[in-house]
Amino acid sequence: MALRALGVGVGAGRYDDRPDLATLRRLARLRERNLRSRDSVLGDAPAVVVMTTTASRIAFAWAALESIAAGSRRPQRLILWLDDPSLTTLPRSIARLERRGLEVRHVAPGLGVHTKWRPHALSEPSHALPMVTSDDDQLYPHGWLAELLETAAAHPTTVIAHRAHEVSVEGDRIGSYLSWTPIAHVVPSYAAFGTSVSGQLLPSQLVDALRDRGDGFLALAPHQDDVWLHATAVASGFRTVQVRPQSANYPFVPGTQSGGLYIGNVFGDGNDRAVAACLGPEERARIIADRSRSLPGAAH
Repeated sequence: MALRALGVGVGAGRYDDRPDLATLRRLARLRERNLRSRDSVLGDAPAVVVMTTTASRIAFAWAALESIAAGSRRPQRLILWLDDPSLTTLPRSIARLERRGLEVRHVAPGLGVHTKWRPHALSEPSHALPMVTSDDDQLYPHGWLAELLETAAAHPTTVIAHRAHEVSVEGDRIGSYLSWTPIAHVVPSYAAFGTSVSGQLLPSQLVDALRDRGDGFLALAPHQDDVWLHATAVASGFRTVQVRPQSANYPFVPGTQSGGLYIGNVFGDGNDRAVAACLGPEERARIIADRSRSLPGAAH
């Protein structure tokens, strides 16, 4: 009853999304903010934060958006992209955010998870600001965007991720996704695979490259947006670096983990098929070369 009163769901799926006491208290503060605040969700941080959601989750998406709006740095633009034609009437929680500066943009259906980034990549002939990906089921911490921008200042031509995996290598092949391990260093690498769930920053030049690369992801990686983003980064000469030596995992918005593509992508072979389809010989060679430098005993 308390969770429903806070405007979120209940239950636990593959990943337990039941909140602890600290998360419950934070949700209460964010709910009060959503109901009462007139403060802009925007700020002067030089970034565009993008998100998408579905009909089954849009009632809970306010929580992730409010967590971003409550950060120490707020983006110049915050965009919620929707490709579901049934979402003609927005929940009041989203409408309140829209009045405070959230952009809600509707696009034609068919992009699925790629709705998060693709419409924004297509929106400008030349992007001036980096794009920061976010997910609708996460509660982001106060310094989330600030830390991405601080790391980007030190690595301006690098993808910046709060959470990344070390791509495993088996001889001249890429290892199974299930064998990839959490990154434990802060060295830029083609073998670092950023995950959008905890947020990653893509330089504006990479956003342009994503726009120009076309829509091959629809056939090669229809449900694996991070695979396509990483493959494009490697092909375009952008390494990835993690903000801290430890991968960041944030609290889930309660009620969001009862389903999701991760079951087929991670525990099935969805990610492996997409990786094999998206990485050509040159991209694999770059990953293998950088991976050899990060093996135990190798110098960083």
